[in-house]
Amino acid sequence: MNNQKKMSFIEEARRIQIMTCAIEIISSRGYAQTSLAQIAKEAGISKGVISYHFSSKDDLIEQIVSDLYDSGSSFMTPYLAAQTTALGWINTYIEKNLVFMGSHRKHVIAVTEIVIHARDEDGKPRHFRSIDTDATINLLVKMLQRGTMEGDFREFTDFSACVLAATIRSAIDGLSFQLAANLDLDLDAYAKELVTIFQMAARKV
Repeated sequence: MNNQKKMSFIEEARRIQIMTCAIEIISSRGYAQTSLAQIAKEAGISKGVISYHFSSKDDLIEQIVSDLYDSGSSFMTPYLAAQTTALGWINTYIEKNLVFMGSHRKHVIAVTEIVIHARDEDGKPRHFRSIDTDATINLLVKMLQRGTMEGDFREFTDFSACVLAATIRSAIDGLSFQLAANLDLDLDAYAKELVTIFQMAARKV
């Protein structure tokens, strides 16, 4: 289907239904065990209906990945824009990331499965390009350096700021595995602990 064509309400609803069913199957059974036939069965439609809305399984998977990151960005942006200090920005960055992940558990688990297991024809991870980790870490580094200038954080070298920024991002990304293993995980308590760990690592001594 031509993605440039404006979709009707019914077409958009059908695309959402297909994606929701795909997310449900991938999050519960794994990426490798998910096929278009299974998604069609879960949605109560034919494979031909999926092919009308998505050119291939890769197209469907690509949309699932990009939709999560677009939704996350839209959710996070107003909270981060409201912060007036680097300390508040990073605290909010940690807390709201976990709020978003908690409200999109199955989607997060599904995308984690996709990123780990989906490969291109050369055997390389297909969807790592969808995650601009370097840009995120660079932004965190700038906030750590700003926090030093504001008097809230200790002095950082470029290297130490990069290490702490990468640690923050890795702690958030790593949560997706725990979401899959423990559906009762207390994300509020988890977020508070991550914020405490960050503050102890960054505080001015």
